[in-house]
Amino acid sequence: MKKRYLRIGDFKRNALIVAAAACMGLTACNTRQEEWNAGSEVAVPEGIITELTEEAPDEWKITDERTTAPGNSMAVLRYNDGRVDTLRGLELQNQLENLANNQATYQQGGFGLGSVLWWSGLGFMAGRMSAPSPAYYANPGVMQRTDAWRQNVRTYREQSTAPRSGRSGFFRGRSGGAGA
Repeated sequence: MKKRYLRIGDFKRNALIVAAAACMGLTACNTRQEEWNAGSEVAVPEGIITELTEEAPDEWKITDERTTAPGNSMAVLRYNDGRVDTLRGLELQNQLENLANNQATYQQGGFGLGSVLWWSGLGFMAGRMSAPSPAYYANPGVMQRTDAWRQNVRTYREQSTAPRSGRSGFFRGRSGGAGA
């Protein structure tokens, strides 16, 4: 008995493959951009003003944090000798990027300006995911005052990076896992 092989251009076989792919949802591979960002716009969280006070040479504590308009975040540095300095805009962004790129600065502990700045609300805005450390705050009430703000930033991160619906990706036409 001679075995008959299907040619590449066989119409019946190609029709069967396309029908099977359509049934499995494989034709829905192209995720559309409007589906990724569909729904209401995510509100940008408020900015934060962090006040740091030098208690001893190169030993800092967070003495105040309060919210401000988006894009107006800053660090107010109050030195031991009475000087006041402000970091904002590009200068603040560069300082936080340097801290983020040099993990040894804030992971070794201590109360240097870099460590305290990283563990403040500004560090949280810059991408630190963990909860704040009470050791860096002069008063626990200061940290608790910004709990709602931190939750808003966390919610913003989740909503701005997640698809708007569960129907995205390779098998978006299916409802459930394998075999559903």
